Amino acid sequence: MSGSRENSIHKWLLIAGRQVSRQLDRQLARIGLSTSQYFYILKIHDHPGLTQKALGETEFIDPSNVTRAVKQLIGQGLIERRQNLQDKRAYQLVLTAKGKAIYPQILQILDAEEVALTKIVTAQKDSSDRQNFVNSLHSMSRIPDK
Repeated sequence: MSGSRENSIHKWLLIAGRQVSRQLDRQLARIGLSTSQYFYILKIHDHPGLTQKALGETEFIDPSNVTRAVKQLIGQGLIERRQNLQDKRAYQLVLTAKGKAIYPQILQILDAEEVALTKIVTAQKDSSDRQNFVNSLHSMSRIPDK
């Protein structure tokens, strides 16, 4: 691609990502979470006993970011770490009762945001259908490091 980068996919994905994160942050703040935290609640709910290491590896999250988020969520009383009985060096993550109670609230917020984003995507006259758009974003998220 030559010339202006004004309409580059890269530029608009970054801008859109920031805007979507800001909106989601505003919604999650109502329940005391942020965009850097809610994801952990979802993953731990769906995979009780997941280790910090496995969480970081499967979701491509830097270990220091996982550690920071886990500390925050423990401090908020949403998750706890339990020693892995098979590997005493590892800790498993589980939701507390408070974490389990907040889970449906997170889903409600995410569902509302998904509806809003779907309206934007489907309103584009020349865009492909929603699933093709989501598939493209999914493929882009798995671009390997070079």
